[in-house]
Amino acid sequence: MVTKKEVALNEPQIAFCGVCCGHCGMRTRIPRIAKELKRFVDAYGYADWIGHVAPDLDFRSFIKGVDWFAGSGCPGCLHGGGMPVCEVRNCCKGKGFNNCFLCSEFAKCGRLQYQKETYGIDDSYARIKHVGYAGWLKEQEQKTKEGFDNIHFLEKKRLTKA
Repeated sequence: MVTKKEVALNEPQIAFCGVCCGHCGMRTRIPRIAKELKRFVDAYGYADWIGHVAPDLDFRSFIKGVDWFAGSGCPGCLHGGGMPVCEVRNCCKGKGFNNCFLCSEFAKCGRLQYQKETYGIDDSYARIKHVGYAGWLKEQEQKTKEGFDNIHFLEKKRLTKA
């Protein structure tokens, strides 16, 4: 039986804030990487010998963390994932929108400052005005298929802070 989470992880989705969920590492990439790491750790038998090489490493806590990431997989905020308390989600739900691009106050909204600075959603909004929402959504689906990940934006933001 297919779960609601599995369906959500495999369908194109735009978060309330306008970020494409398919570009988020927490959706499928990080869980996949964590599963692969767990596979290698198990196959190489780290539990049997890592304490001799790295005595300060709390291996049980490390594995607990890897297991958590391996089983995480965010289904997106439209399906109950994302930040537990999100003023953008609350605002969109209050106005009856699936995302902020549909709101007439998008350009001046202060709630979206982080997404505008980090993910460049202003560029997405401009692109929507140029190709339409359906056209932009197809472009996002294609970028997802090509393996685009928001890590590009997140690393850039960290470098500008340093």
